[in-house]
Amino acid sequence: MKKSRKNFLVSTAALLSLSLALGAPETSRAAQKDVLPPFHSPLFFPVKEGSASRLPGATLLPENPVFDFQGIPGWIQGKKYKNQMGVTIPKYEVLVIKGSRVQNNTVTIPAGGIYFDSSPARGEVPMTGAADFFLGKKYYFVDYRPEILVRKNVEVDSKHWTAVGNHLYRLLSPPIPKVVPNPVLSWRTYDGVSIRPWAVTERWQDSRQSWANQTPMTYLQGVIAKTEKGKVLYRTLSGTEIGAEWWATRKDFFGDATEGQTFKTPDGLVTIGKIHSSGKGGTVSVTVHPKKGHVRHFVLRDTPSPSLPESSALRQRMVAIDGPLAIVLWPKGSVHDQKARLWIYGGVREQKTNASFGTLKGWNYFPIACPIAHHIGGMIYNSRPIKLSAGQSLPLLGRYAWLKLVSVQGQKVLFEVGSHNQWTPLITKIGNIDSVFGEGRAVHGILSTLDSTRLDLDPAVSTTQKP
Repeated sequence: MKKSRKNFLVSTAALLSLSLALGAPETSRAAQKDVLPPFHSPLFFPVKEGSASRLPGATLLPENPVFDFQGIPGWIQGKKYKNQMGVTIPKYEVLVIKGSRVQNNTVTIPAGGIYFDSSPARGEVPMTGAADFFLGKKYYFVDYRPEILVRKNVEVDSKHWTAVGNHLYRLLSPPIPKVVPNPVLSWRTYDGVSIRPWAVTERWQDSRQSWANQTPMTYLQGVIAKTEKGKVLYRTLSGTEIGAEWWATRKDFFGDATEGQTFKTPDGLVTIGKIHSSGKGGTVSVTVHPKKGHVRHFVLRDTPSPSLPESSALRQRMVAIDGPLAIVLWPKGSVHDQKARLWIYGGVREQKTNASFGTLKGWNYFPIACPIAHHIGGMIYNSRPIKLSAGQSLPLLGRYAWLKLVSVQGQKVLFEVGSHNQWTPLITKIGNIDSVFGEGRAVHGILSTLDSTRLDLDPAVSTTQKP
């Protein structure tokens, strides 16, 4: 196994640029406002001004990492899952090590420097029967709390990453008069997903500026105030974040429920009360009898709308969460013929951003949002620095993986990573153990980002352009 696997171990020096093509949403008139991304009207998610939760080591990139596209032995790679909308989404589990350093026969990894990444092949939203895999276990996506964040007077340059929401921007190419009228930005999420080269809608504050108010090319909306050599000042720039997510370990029921029907689950009873239909949808009364706690009553409102399941406001009317139990209405017209199509989930848990993942000590969770706030993955990262001595093996992520430092000779280090009693090939590096194991969008984004940061701008080209 190890002999054939070596063909998959490569460093960034041997790779060509990889880019990640993602579809762009349609634009609307509401999208022409300065501070809003190009969404349909009305907006799906709440909008606020300010900063988002930060991830330790968010701007760190793996330094000349080794890429092993086969991933950690036994981890999920390309497992296909079909949700109940009939959409099949491959799932990947990735391990990334970054910011590590070798010194005095010891390897040090900073907080946020090693993370597990659940990396689905496309964006996901609740009310679809979606599920992801975390540490090999399937979790159903019940609900989440996304937001659009706006920052004003944001400077983006070619030397630093600028955070807006949970996204990072960097100037990839300045505007060149009569050639490339608008700056090109490199964009990535904290786990590595990137879109190159057009990350934002390039618009100018001054309506007299050529190319002002052009059609959005991809996702995020930015309004340029002015450009200088090596930097761009945005009057407004938008990003997204997810404050919390709700995941379930069980799907106890999916289908058409009738009045008076009772469902017995390991977490308690769910009774369907009055179902009332109308021309605009209908209502469903639900009573939850938990094993622990008080009986609670909910009235869910069936609200057929093209904004579902994205719309946070509409989802609040159609999702009831009571401790470990959740009832979720079908988003495409759940009430019909005195029946209500719905999900009943069990083992529900609220997973807050930057909080411990389950019972794992020293490992926190950070959800990943795409530019229009869909869930596109989740990281479980080390909340404290890790030190490893030569000859030592260290359990990771509740023993879902192991990191073994075989030997250290000066700056030369020999290490391997394993899981399920299997190990990757022995890896030799100089100065660090930065590595990327697996596939998925985050891995391709890391490849793309590492390539883009190596571009040297021609100093002979004038890059000054005033609106």
